[in-house]
Amino acid sequence: MRSSLIERNGGLSVAWDVVVAPQSAFEALRERPQWVWAFALTCALGMVGAILEIPAGAHVAAATIADQAAHDPTMAVLSPDRIAAMTRYQVSTQRWFWLGWPLVVLTATSLATLLMLAFDRLTRGSASFAKLFALAMNVAILNYGIGFLVIGVLCALRSPEDFSAPSDIARLTPSLAWFAPAASPKVTAFFVGFNPFQIWSFVLLALGLRTIAGFAPAGSYIVAAAVVLAGLLFPVLVAR
Repeated sequence: MRSSLIERNGGLSVAWDVVVAPQSAFEALRERPQWVWAFALTCALGMVGAILEIPAGAHVAAATIADQAAHDPTMAVLSPDRIAAMTRYQVSTQRWFWLGWPLVVLTATSLATLLMLAFDRLTRGSASFAKLFALAMNVAILNYGIGFLVIGVLCALRSPEDFSAPSDIARLTPSLAWFAPAASPKVTAFFVGFNPFQIWSFVLLALGLRTIAGFAPAGSYIVAAAVVLAGLLFPVLVAR
């Protein structure tokens, strides 16, 4: 039965099953960790989303520099040429950000894996790094793949002039940020993390921990919540 399960669930079909039949996917990952197809799909979807987001992101970058030049005393003393150079740099960063998406995915999934592995060892579990990394990478398809593709499509459907701050892009998908329109950038960055794709990832991560690593139900949700909250730290720290 194990061999037939593995033959029936190659890397591509496992990545698909994570979305449509997660229990089958996690049983296959428990028998043979595989993540290359999931990584490729996540990167492809996220990179397309990032490319579609370029016009909106470039406009946000230019608007942010202009706003800082008008209200920040340290920016006000800079020459127009210096401000123009800063604007070009920020806009260029937005235009080429999509090339770094594979590194973003690898970094996020590796950190999530290390956190799950730490909890596993604290509870004297025996899950391997390979299995937990495969779990993290396959679940990443939802948030770092499909989620970012959806944001990119929504950006492309609107005019770049509709976006003047990072929060304008972040609020495109439903999240707790919709209920706090006047919140500070850091609070907004935290609330944005509670969106359908993140919640979906949280549930699947908990299910995967139970199936692949043998976590108890309560423990799986606690660890999954810790992974999600840890993933929100960087956006909150850089928000301004």
